[in-house]
Amino acid sequence: MTSEIVNRLRKNSECLAPSIMLEAADTIERLRAERDEARREICEGVAAYAPSVNAKQWAQERGWDCYKEDGK
Repeated sequence: MTSEIVNRLRKNSECLAPSIMLEAADTIERLRAERDEARREICEGVAAYAPSVNAKQWAQERGWDCYKEDGK
C-alpha cells in the first residue's frame, strides 16, 4: 500500500534532498508494513481465543485494512 505522501516524497526527491526524501518514503512503507503485521497478529489472536470471531471481519470492524495488501 502506497499512500499519497509516499508518492509525493518519491516524486519530489529529484528536486529536493533525494536521500532524505527516499529514506522517509521507505521508512513510512516499512512502518506501515510492521503495523499491519502487528494488527494481523492481534486479529488472529482474538480469533484463536474466540472461535466465533473471524479475524478479517474483526479487523474490518475496527477500520483496519491490514488484510487488504497481501490478500490474506
